[in-house]
Amino acid sequence: MSSDPKAGAGFSNLTRIAMSLTIGAAGALFGVVVGLPLPYMLGPLLFGALAAFAGAPLLMFPYGREMGQVVVGIGIGLRFTPVVVVATLKLLPVMLLSTVLIMITTTGAALLMRRLAQVDRTTAFFSTAAAGIIEMAVIATQKGADSSIVAVTHLVRVTTIVATVPILVTLFGTHGHLQQAHIPFDTEAIPLIGLLLVAGALGYLIAPLRIPNTWLMVPVLLGALVAGLGFGPYAIPRILLTVAQVVIGTWIGSRFRRDVLTRLPRITITALIITFYLIVSAMVIATIVVALSDLSFTTAVLAVAPAGITEMVLTATAMHLDAATVTAFQIMRIAVVMTTIQFTFAAFDKLSEKFATQDRHSNESE
Repeated sequence: MSSDPKAGAGFSNLTRIAMSLTIGAAGALFGVVVGLPLPYMLGPLLFGALAAFAGAPLLMFPYGREMGQVVVGIGIGLRFTPVVVVATLKLLPVMLLSTVLIMITTTGAALLMRRLAQVDRTTAFFSTAAAGIIEMAVIATQKGADSSIVAVTHLVRVTTIVATVPILVTLFGTHGHLQQAHIPFDTEAIPLIGLLLVAGALGYLIAPLRIPNTWLMVPVLLGALVAGLGFGPYAIPRILLTVAQVVIGTWIGSRFRRDVLTRLPRITITALIITFYLIVSAMVIATIVVALSDLSFTTAVLAVAPAGITEMVLTATAMHLDAATVTAFQIMRIAVVMTTIQFTFAAFDKLSEKFATQDRHSNESE
C-alpha cells in the first residue's frame, strides 16, 4: 500500500508504516465516535483516502492487507457448519440467477461507459466487469485495453460501494438476530493460531497462480472444511478482527491517490455515474432475490453488491446478518465472472459493434 513514491522521499519505511497505522487508528476512533456503520473499516478508509489525496507517503507493512484478509476469511469459513452448507446449497439456483443478472447489468454499464467516457469497447468492458481490480487490469492489458482507465474505474467503483452500501443498508435495512456464540479464547488459542498460520501459508503458496481473492478465498475454504468436519468451534477474537478491519480500510483508502484521479477527470466522473447505476441495479436484483428466497432485503443487497467480498461480509457480520450466505453469493459471482470472462467479452464485443453500426447508419441518414 503506497501513495506516490516520490512523496515518500525523506521518510523511512518504518516512519511511513507508523504514520499509516496512526491515521487508520484515528479513522477508526472517528468512526466509533460519530457512529459510522462498520466504523473500524469505513473510518480508516475515509482518513486513509484523505491522507493519500493530500499526498501523505502512506505505506502498509508487508502483507498487511493479506494478513487482514486471512483473519476475516477464517472467521467467515468457520461459520460454514453442515447445517449452513445445506441451507446455502438450497439457494444455488438463486445465486446463479443473481450472478447472470449482475453480468447483464455490468454489460449495460460498459455500453454506458463507452458513450460517456468515449473509450474503446475493450477498455469499457473490463472497466465495468464485476471482478477484482488486479485481475481485470491484467486481462485488459493482454487484450490491448487501457489498464490505467480500467484500474481507476474499478478503484472508484469498489471504494464508493464499500463506503456507501454499509451506510445505505444501515439506514434503510434491518439488523439481523444472528449472534456469534462467545467462545473463550484461552481454550481455543493454539488450534486457532495454527489455523491462521496454515491459511496464511496456503495463501502465500497459491497467490502466484493469480486465483481471484486468494488471500480471502483460501482461508474461507479452510475454515469451512474445519467447521464442516466438526472441529472447534473456533472463533476469531474481536480485537483481532478489529485490527484486520483497520488495516484493510486504511489500505483501501490509501489507493485513492490524487495524481491518479485528477489525471483522468472524465473517467472518474463517469465511474461515479456508473457506480450509482450499479448500486441502484443491485437494489433491484436484491428485490428479485428476496422474492425467490427467504433472505431479508438487507442480506440480499450485501449478497449481490458488486464490490469486495471482504467488506460486504464484514458489514453483514456487524449487522448480525447471514454472513455465510453473503459470502456464498459473492464467491459465486467472482467464480462465474472469472470463468466466463472470455465468452462474455466476445458477446459484448459483437453487441457493441452492432450498436456502433446502427449509430453510424443513423448519422449518415441525418
